[in-house]
Amino acid sequence: MSQKLIEVIRQMLIQIFRPLVRILLRFNVPFNEVSDILKWTYVDVANKHFGLNGKPPTKSRIAVITGLSRTQVDLQLKHDLFKMDDSHRKWHRAGRVLTGWIEDDEYHNLNGQIKVIPLESDSEPDFKSLVEKYSGGATFRSILDELVRSKSVMVVEDHVKLIKPYYLTENDPDDMQNIDFLGLSTQYLLETIDHNIDHNRSGPRFQRIILHDKLPKSLANIAESYARKKSQELANDVDEYIEHLIQHSDLEEDQELLPYIGVGIYFYKADTADQEHHE
Repeated sequence: MSQKLIEVIRQMLIQIFRPLVRILLRFNVPFNEVSDILKWTYVDVANKHFGLNGKPPTKSRIAVITGLSRTQVDLQLKHDLFKMDDSHRKWHRAGRVLTGWIEDDEYHNLNGQIKVIPLESDSEPDFKSLVEKYSGGATFRSILDELVRSKSVMVVEDHVKLIKPYYLTENDPDDMQNIDFLGLSTQYLLETIDHNIDHNRSGPRFQRIILHDKLPKSLANIAESYARKKSQELANDVDEYIEHLIQHSDLEEDQELLPYIGVGIYFYKADTADQEHHE
C-alpha cells in the first residue's frame, strides 16, 4: 500500500469518525467500549468475507490480515456481539403516512396548512386514503392505532388531527429509535460504497452527492425546503413502484427473495467550520 493511499485512508477515517464520535460522546460511550467492538468486528468480517478458495480463513490468516494476535482472534471468535432485533428495526409505515400528510397538498387547506381530515369520507381526502397512498399496504386502523399510541395524532369526532409532524415510538427517552436508524442508514450507505469500489463485483449501484459552497446563509432554508419536497416526491415514487412490483409479482414458492432493497436520501448542510472539509 502506497504512502499516499495510507494518508487518504487516514483522512477518510477521520471524516467518518468525527460525527460518529460526537454522537458517542453525547451518549457517554467510552473509547474502550468502541475499541472492543471494533476489534470484534475486524475478526468477524475477516472470518466471514476473507477466506481463500471458497473456504473459511484459518485463525492464523485472520490474525495476519487484522493485525491481531492468535489469542485475541480466538477470544473474539467465541463471542457474537451482533444481535439483530427486528422488534425495533421496522421501517415504520406510520412515519411514511405522516410525511405524506405533511408534504401532500391534497391534505392541506387553501392556505397550505395541514388539514384535520375525516377518518373516512366519500367527498374529500380522508385518513383512509392517506394510509392507502403512503403506507405501502397497511390497514388504516393499524396505522391509526400506532399514531395515536405514539401521540402523533389524536381523533376528535371521527376526524384525525396531526399533533406532531414526526413519528417516534412512545417512551423513547434514550433516542433508541434514532440511534437504531443511524446504524441502519449508515450501514446501507457504506455497503453501497463498498460495492462500488470492489472491483470483483459487477455493476455499480447508483450513488450521487451534490455540494455547493457559495450559497448565502439567508437562502439555506429555501434550498432545504426545495430539496425536502423533491426528495419526498422521489422517495414516494420509488416506494410505490417497488411496492407495486411486489404486489403484482408472480412469486413461486422456491423463488429467492432479497432481504432488503431501497433508496436512501438525506439533506446536508455544514453548520460549523469543523464540518467544512470538502476542499
